[in-house]
This record gives sequence, structure tokens and C-alpha cells, in this order.
Amino acid sequence: MGRQETCRKVYAPLRRAGLEVLEGGVPEVVLPVSVVSATVSCTQEETGRRDAFTDFREPHLIERANRGWYELATSFGLLDANREFLLALPAHRYNPRGDVDQPRRWCRVRLLDTWDVMGAACAIPRGRSVSGYGECLLGSRAGRPEFAMLSLDSTVCVVGTTWQDGIGTLAVPDPGDTVPVRRMIDWEVSGADVPHDRRAQAIAWLRQNTPAGASGRDRSDPTPRPHA
Repeated sequence: MGRQETCRKVYAPLRRAGLEVLEGGVPEVVLPVSVVSATVSCTQEETGRRDAFTDFREPHLIERANRGWYELATSFGLLDANREFLLALPAHRYNPRGDVDQPRRWCRVRLLDTWDVMGAACAIPRGRSVSGYGECLLGSRAGRPEFAMLSLDSTVCVVGTTWQDGIGTLAVPDPGDTVPVRRMIDWEVSGADVPHDRRAQAIAWLRQNTPAGASGRDRSDPTPRPHA
């Protein structure tokens, strides 16, 4: 997809939904987008995770879900002083059939004064999956989110998802320090079938964020060691 088509099909509708894509500006070393999904396994007791949930039967469903997302995003510090953060968007082609190895990448966005994350943003069409189902950029349709967001310094992630009976948003502080995410990062480094780009991102993250001597290795050697 060329730049003009990307602007027309992706950037423009996101802006109408209140999310302005800022080309460039993604930190050189950032928590890999491929590991953020592991935060759904984090517990409140161990990580400080907090959830906002809106039952499908609730009146004003999307408005309430938007309110829950914003409360978590602001209280946990997802947005910087300019209301900017990272949003996971399809990596190469905005076509579900084309993105296999690296399905998503971080893009820097700014939250505008008027926005509708759970409604309009989740309803932006992307195309049909290999199974023939219609997909959208941030979910499957309005009120059915599946997205990942990260603060610019990687200290907060906010994930939107659709449960069987409602809309969920979860926020996790310092996701890169949680056990589920660390396990995923280690797999990205050593897994047999991990694409080169994803492996390189995981290695870069470990080099910058693993304290010297942690887990029996130092910054210069991010390769996971087998447990005794």
C-alpha cells in the first residue's frame, strides 16, 4: 500500500476517530509489540494490573467503555504531556492476508480533543482474514476492540480486548518487568521459528533493560540460558 492510500485508508479515518498518527518518533528501543499480548496473563497482586469492564448489556456501551479506557490511560500515565503514546498498527500491508511474520508495529499517535477509541477507531475496516472474516484496524467492529497501546517510555501498556460478555481494558505498569512478558521476550530471542526482525527487537530490549548479572547473564549477552 502506497503512502497516499495509507493516509486515505488508515491515517485519515484514525484522525476522524481522534487518533492522529505522527510519522516517525517511535523510540529506537521499545518493548516489542509482539510480547504485549502476554500482559493478559498478568495478575493484579503480582503486577499492579487494573481492569475496566463494560458488560454488553450496559446502556451507552461504547461511551462507558471509552470512559473506562480513558480513566486507565490517564491514571496509569499512558499519555505524555502532549497526549502522545504508541499504538500497534498493521506492520507492512493493511491486509490481514499479508501480515504473517510481523503482524503489527508501533506507531506514534496523539489523542485529539474529540475521540472515540472504542467506537469509530475500532470500526475502521482493514479487509478479510485468511478465514474470510472481516477485520478492522483495532478490533472487529465498533464495540469489539482488540488493540495494544504503550507509553513512549515503555513503562505502561494498555490493552483493549473483547470478552464473551463485554468490553475489557487492562493496564499494566512496567510490563517489561512482568514474568509473562519476560518469558515471551526470552522466547522471541531463542525460539526456532521467530522472524529475524522480531528476534532483533527482543535482543535490543534485553540489552538495554536487563541489569548486569540478572538471570545469570549480563547486558552484552541477552541469550536466555537453560534453567538448571
